[in-house]
Amino acid sequence: MTEEQINKLINKLNDEDYDVRKNVEDILIKLGNQSIGPIIKALDHDNPEIQMESARILGKMGNEKALNALIEALKDGNPEFRREVSLAISKIVDKDP
Repeated sequence: MTEEQINKLINKLNDEDYDVRKNVEDILIKLGNQSIGPIIKALDHDNPEIQMESARILGKMGNEKALNALIEALKDGNPEFRREVSLAISKIVDKDP
């Protein structure tokens, strides 16, 4: 899957339909390393819903490659987003080896 296709999926993370959002999340998680870069970039997306969903997905992926970007995202002014980022960081850091 190309980065452009992955970005199109990421933009669907704020779809009104829960099933669409859930399916997109599942696909992005299954893509793993292929999707992690675009998801990290989405932490800076203009849409706060996409930012929060991206943080949630990174937490579920549990990939330590996302830690630096998540730590940087803690500086964001949106307290809801910072909460999601904190949860994602804790899921990555606290996962069982």
